[in-house]
This record gives sequence, C-alpha cells and structure tokens, in this order.
Amino acid sequence: MKRYGYHRTSTREQHLDRGIKEITAYCEQNQLELEKVFTDQQTGKTFNRPRYQVLKEDVLRPGDELIITEVDRLGRNKRETLKELQYYRDNNIRVR
Repeated sequence: MKRYGYHRTSTREQHLDRGIKEITAYCEQNQLELEKVFTDQQTGKTFNRPRYQVLKEDVLRPGDELIITEVDRLGRNKRETLKELQYYRDNNIRVR
C-alpha cells in the first residue's frame, strides 16, 4: 500500500503550500509514510486537471490511500465529487 496526497487551489493567489504542509504534517503526526503530494492550480468545477488525472489513472492502485485536506479541494461539483469518491470505493482506494 502506498499513500499519496492531493491538493488543489483555484487561483495563483491561493497558495498550494498550505495544503501540502497540512497533508505532510498529518502523515508525520500519524506516523504514515507519504509517497508524494500531487497539486493543481485549476478550478474544482471539473476533474479534468492534469496532475489529478495522472494520480487517478496512472499512480493510485487498489489498496492505496489518497489524503486530501478537505473534500472541496478534490472538487466543487457535488454530484461529480460523489462519483469520484464512489470510484475510489469501487477500486479499493481509501480517501482520508
């Protein structure tokens, strides 16, 4: 099992560093090994984001964990976000 983080911001004025630090600190506090944090600076209205797609399609495998700081960092569209979470459940990928 491997553990990956994902953090997204919508604009360049929002800083990716905060989310990366939160994910890293969470893993350190809970003695969890973190492989890598993937980030995008794009709207959360769609899941067609380059680093997210790489993470979902090429990196995550059954049994892995995906760590996010908040659900809205994954996506803003409720229906589409629920579909993404169901995809992870169906593929035995835990989302924290």
